[in-house]
Amino acid sequence: MALKHLARRFVKIIYFILLFFCTGHILPSPESYINYDIARELSLLINSNESADSMYDAYSYIDWSTMLTISILLYILTMKSIKKIRRI
Repeated sequence: MALKHLARRFVKIIYFILLFFCTGHILPSPESYINYDIARELSLLINSNESADSMYDAYSYIDWSTMLTISILLYILTMKSIKKIRRI
């Protein structure tokens, strides 16, 4: 019983990682969907300057958080759907 539970947990982790990578490949480059002003404000908040490196970091942080949010939402939706399907 414990081995079955461990295997299911491992499959769920692999599924989340796969969702995360697929989300990253589906999204376009962050410069196309992230507003420059928002990235600049985040850059100023984190590094207190607006250099190219800090702007790149700001775009990366926003992109990672967007990918993580989308992946979490998709994971929760699919897990709830699977649970409902298994009950039927």
